[in-house]
Amino acid sequence: MINSKNLINISLIFVIILGVFLRLYNLNYDDLWFDEMATFWVTDPNISFSEMFERHKSTELAPQFYYIIIYFLNVIFGYEPEIGRYFSSIIGILSIFSVGYLVKIVNNSNAYKLSMYLMSLNVYLISYSMEMRAYMLVFFLSSLSLISIFKYINTKNKLFLFTFSITQTLAAFTHPFTIIIFVSIFSFQIFIYFVKKNTSDKNLNFSLALTTIFIFIITFLYYFNLNITDDYTWNKQPNIKFYTNFYFSKFFGSRLLGLIHLIILIYFIFKFKKSIFKLNHKLLILFIILCLSYLVPIVYGVYKPILNSKYIIFVIIPIITLLCVLVYDIKNKIIKNTLIAIFLIVTIGNQFTEQNFKQFYDERKYFKPQFNSALNYINSSDNKNYTVNVEFTNENLKKKYEDIYLNYFQHLSKKNNYNINFISSNEYNNMNSTQIWILCSHLVFNENCKKIKNNQTIMENKNFSNIYMNLVKKN
Repeated sequence: MINSKNLINISLIFVIILGVFLRLYNLNYDDLWFDEMATFWVTDPNISFSEMFERHKSTELAPQFYYIIIYFLNVIFGYEPEIGRYFSSIIGILSIFSVGYLVKIVNNSNAYKLSMYLMSLNVYLISYSMEMRAYMLVFFLSSLSLISIFKYINTKNKLFLFTFSITQTLAAFTHPFTIIIFVSIFSFQIFIYFVKKNTSDKNLNFSLALTTIFIFIITFLYYFNLNITDDYTWNKQPNIKFYTNFYFSKFFGSRLLGLIHLIILIYFIFKFKKSIFKLNHKLLILFIILCLSYLVPIVYGVYKPILNSKYIIFVIIPIITLLCVLVYDIKNKIIKNTLIAIFLIVTIGNQFTEQNFKQFYDERKYFKPQFNSALNYINSSDNKNYTVNVEFTNENLKKKYEDIYLNYFQHLSKKNNYNINFISSNEYNNMNSTQIWILCSHLVFNENCKKIKNNQTIMENKNFSNIYMNLVKKN
């Protein structure tokens, strides 16, 4: 007969396998959306390494480390969109175990099993594990950085200070927001020294100073070389609705689930405030990261809005760690088991409201533009010329974005043997009376992309999941 401990372990193994499956099963169901197309364009292995850097600094707002990795993966395995997505999925799978190990370092109890359960089935992390973008690498490096600093706190082994400096530097080289983690640990040291009057840790101080230099160099070189000329304005300063959930609705799949996790977390923070602020240094670091991850972008946003849930994806680490560790600190077994049951039930229940599970008993929906379907339709039509409506008055920007589209579309055309022709906007403007397909996606700075000029007549129109296609004729 299987005892309860073995049943828990078997259930956890099943959930982890399910989490791995969900990160791989629909990996290439959707076509690339524009940000992924930009990554695909930047990391073309057919261009030189220096040219890759030139493309990066004129296109991407994040530092170069992720793109360097994808570039060399494309060199090794071939220039396919799947390569970047598989990398994200592998990193997403490894993150299940890295966060589980982190929780075990913080609290050597069954809390790590609960954290791996929540990580495996977190719909937000599953989604970003299937994108060719840097966010899962940001998440994974952040977890490794925290593992290193917590291992040092436990053992005082200098090797972990070295790995902390490396992982934190690489994290900063991947996304500037990860500097918040470093600032949080620095603030922790200040708190310990001035408030608790503890003796300063010289080894840790040296490591922090060295890492500061590395991060400063990376940040300086990154901003010095940045050559983004378009004004990205999609980020808005949070409105009042944001302060009712702090992105928890996105992180946990719905507004209801977000509120459940947020309310429980707030309850834990007040209930265990003495443990957080006086006894457990590791919990204090996590709490500081949690606070600064929101506070720093919000304050900076007074000058220029920068807060976005994916930019602070690493905040899920302290959220899940605090929830899992503190629930096991509850002495009342009934309350503890009830809260654990709530976590388990709502997490698995949420899967049935998402496409992850619904696809097995209902038709799976497309959320990203179906560029391949659009090109296939053009290929089967009598009019095989097309252009892409990119709304930029700056000709250099327009050409760059057309190149990004064309690079991906050429890949799709070659893979599927399409016999269609891309016409640049300048070429199209110089044409006389002709018919041509105009593609536009409102997801890419094209809120008004469906507008047709006065000298054009619509002959046919089609929609393919966030793509509007018009066959137009010049009058």
